[in-house]
Amino acid sequence: LLAALWPALREHTEAEHTVEGERVETARAEALVTELAERAAEAARLAAAADEHHATLGSTVGAAVAELQQRLAETAAQLRGCQDAQRRAQQEISDATGRCGHAEGRIERLGDDIGETTAARERAVAGLQRFTATGLLAVALPDTEVPGTDAGAWAATPAVNLARAVESRLSDVDDSDAAWERVQKRLSEEFGRLQDALSRHGHTATARPSEDGMRVDIVYQGRERAVPELAEALASEVAELTRILSAHEREILETHLITEVAGTLQELIGAAERQVRAMNTELEERPTSTGMTLRLVWRASRRAPQGLAQARERLRQSADAWSPQDRAAVGAFLQEQIARRQADDSTGSWLEDLTAALDYRSWHEFGVERHQHGKWVPATGPASGGERVLAVSVPLFAAASSHYASAGGAHAPRLVTLDEAFAGVDDDSRAKCLGLLHAFDLDVVMTSEREWACYPQVPGIAIAQLSRVDDIDAVLVTRWEWDGSERRRGTEPGPDSLPVPPPGDAGEPAVP
Repeated sequence: LLAALWPALREHTEAEHTVEGERVETARAEALVTELAERAAEAARLAAAADEHHATLGSTVGAAVAELQQRLAETAAQLRGCQDAQRRAQQEISDATGRCGHAEGRIERLGDDIGETTAARERAVAGLQRFTATGLLAVALPDTEVPGTDAGAWAATPAVNLARAVESRLSDVDDSDAAWERVQKRLSEEFGRLQDALSRHGHTATARPSEDGMRVDIVYQGRERAVPELAEALASEVAELTRILSAHEREILETHLITEVAGTLQELIGAAERQVRAMNTELEERPTSTGMTLRLVWRASRRAPQGLAQARERLRQSADAWSPQDRAAVGAFLQEQIARRQADDSTGSWLEDLTAALDYRSWHEFGVERHQHGKWVPATGPASGGERVLAVSVPLFAAASSHYASAGGAHAPRLVTLDEAFAGVDDDSRAKCLGLLHAFDLDVVMTSEREWACYPQVPGIAIAQLSRVDDIDAVLVTRWEWDGSERRRGTEPGPDSLPVPPPGDAGEPAVP
């Protein structure tokens, strides 16, 4: 029993000790509460006294304290604003310092650019002044006002005005690289022609290169001349020589040109007209099988000189029958042709100029006309293929026949050679053309790939047929003859002739 009560006793003892500790702790807490209550009472008393003191001070100070507090608050707000403004000003000062540095650098670069531009402008002005001093600008634009050169270097403003005026006046001139290259290529040729023209009369032309190009110095009559001065001097000399030589030249022209040259032209033009009539007679006597009638016309060309028709009428008459007015008109016409030729080509000799100027053949042209609906019309109008071939070929045959008629001998050869003639023409037109060759009594030699010329219109022809085989370096010649109705084998030259296949198996002729 005691053993069972012992733990309970021990627990009781421990509980008493715990209760005693709690009592002691409670006593301390009560003492602390009492102390705190006393302190709270004292604090309440002091707070009441402070409130009373504050109220006393508030009633004593009053509005001055409130105003001071308001000013302190405003001053604090302004201080904060000044601090913000100071920070912004410092940032702006920093940004302005950076911009100032950039501006100073740009000012320095612009100063360098202005210096370079000014130097380039001065060089351009000096170049324009040098070029103007060569006299070429006065040649190209004689009425352009140029600043004076006696005062030294040009100022910028007059030089710029001159450059703008030149640019405006020469805006239509081709200044491309291709045009520049063409000018450079022609420069030596033109300079050579100038030297030749001047040296023939004892004058000189020398070229010297410069930084602005090549400059040509001309010494005329012992003095160096600019181009306008040279042109004026040449014009004066030409006028003086013309005045001196006019009387003598007129006498020579009237004596030689009008009597001899005009007489020769009269004979030549008359002979040409007779030749045309002879050819038209040939055409009239040998009409085509289609009934088409053709004729040749020898007329003034589209580029004929003015007054040719009147001159031809006078040249058809005898020079002895000319009146003074006729003689003067013919002389003026011939002089005009010579002057025009000399103006077109000044490099030829006097004989070459006379030959070209008085070549009556260049004044005329041939035309072919056919008779249609009761009138003569140009043969170049609408027609069939065969008619076009005849319109081209028949006048040529007539011209050849008329030419051979001048041989005089009845058995003189009248040779005409045709190479691949009548290509693209139908067989009927070929037969008619070959028949006309016989009608004109022309001796024809013709080459063709397919034409045998075996037509009833052809009374006789000898044919040489050429045949070859690939990879064999030889050509076989087979001879045939056409008598107007039948083609048969011709006689082969030499005793060793070999038999050959008929034409249909061996190919078409190459030389009929």
